[in-house]
Amino acid sequence: MESKQFWNNIYKTKEDKKPIYDLWLDKHIGVLEKSKESNIIDLGCGNGGDTLYLGEKGYKVIACDYSEEALKTVNKFLPEVETMIIDISKTLPFEDESIEIMIADLSMHYFNEETTKNIVKEIKRVLKANGYLIARVNSVNDINYGAGSGEEIEENFYLTQSGHKRFFDREDIEYYFGELEIEHCKEERIVKYGDEKKAWEFVVRKM
Repeated sequence: MESKQFWNNIYKTKEDKKPIYDLWLDKHIGVLEKSKESNIIDLGCGNGGDTLYLGEKGYKVIACDYSEEALKTVNKFLPEVETMIIDISKTLPFEDESIEIMIADLSMHYFNEETTKNIVKEIKRVLKANGYLIARVNSVNDINYGAGSGEEIEENFYLTQSGHKRFFDREDIEYYFGELEIEHCKEERIVKYGDEKKAWEFVVRKM
């Protein structure tokens, strides 16, 4: 994983930019409604786009990120939202089976195989029975953002010009998240940072 200073430098340049979001979560409203009365955890929230979306829909959110600079932006524009500094590659600071829904939007594809497995293990630990993870990760077809470029450290895991990145295919989703029930999994084309991006969007449930 890149150093905290790496991410702080990135988000420092965005501190005056109000969070924006796309509407990728719209199709998952049926799942989100299951957590109307409890906090949704936004893992790797960045500067708070998904947190803003969820707040506008009336959900309670805890915005979590590794970068203090990212959370400064969340606090600036969304002062009512609870924030937590979390390194998702470590033990998550939540009790066993305590969370109904977790969001991880483009935040789980920076890690080697062992760490990625541990992240999923921790998510499974803190999710309640029938709890959900709603997520997006890089696709192996995401050529505009480094797929297949740089030094390959592990299969589909590269050191690119913009840092370490993992790229997923359908088999990878099943490999890493197969202990949870995959209810939705589709490669999507999105526009991110001004260019086309391809990502796997999926919903998994703790059985």
